[in-house]
Amino acid sequence: MKKNIMALSLLIVTSSFSITVDDIMKRAHLNSYYQGNDGRSQILMKIYSKKDSNPIKKLFYMLRLDKKDGGEQLFYTYFIRPSDIKRTSFLVHKKIDADDFRRLYIPASDKVLAIAGSRKQDPFMGSDFSYEDVSGRHYLKDNHTLIEESKLDSKPVYITQSIPKIKETKIKSIKAWISKKDFTPLKVEYTNHDGKVFKRYQALKSQVIDGFHTTTKRLMESPLTGSYTEMLINPKKTQYNIGLRESDFSQRSLKNPSMKYLK
Repeated sequence: MKKNIMALSLLIVTSSFSITVDDIMKRAHLNSYYQGNDGRSQILMKIYSKKDSNPIKKLFYMLRLDKKDGGEQLFYTYFIRPSDIKRTSFLVHKKIDADDFRRLYIPASDKVLAIAGSRKQDPFMGSDFSYEDVSGRHYLKDNHTLIEESKLDSKPVYITQSIPKIKETKIKSIKAWISKKDFTPLKVEYTNHDGKVFKRYQALKSQVIDGFHTTTKRLMESPLTGSYTEMLINPKKTQYNIGLRESDFSQRSLKNPSMKYLK
């Protein structure tokens, strides 16, 4: 009996060390961006500047459809408040081996703007989140190293470092603290080519919705400017596997969205 217990313990210990860093990053990416086949959320974005403690608030819906689990995805973001940006929409066709297709519709000028790959780290709608943060940076775009296994706020984590496979203008490296329990990225730091952390992400709250682990409060800080942005997901208006179709993510949807998912 003791031998069986020892053998089982050895198996558990061996298994915990047999996971590769690529497995860790893949599971973290899937758990963050591929829950279910599709989904929708209502999100409140609160933007704080260094000089003003009163945030700028922006409310929007986000729709997502996976073309393939872990592969290409479609994202659609539709703003409903404040009134001056109402009906502004953002469309992303997430690619794996190429730059994502991104289009931003500005109703005030009735123009559709292309967001080039070189601008993927630009602020998203004036926030501390970038355009790339909205749809998620695919783990295959970087080379990963497992630095150590440690704890973050008493939670066991994997600490990883990622280097872009193709040199980028803003990002030199990315350091992540990933939960061992559910593979959620709890903290991520982005370092520029001067060796300074210019962005810091934290997952502050989460809950299970429709059977899927969902981060409901996210924080993105910009240490070099002192600004930060909170993203608060409304659990009551978050659903998975609702039957979205590719036609809901066409360029036509920028100006004429399917409103049944946006209320």
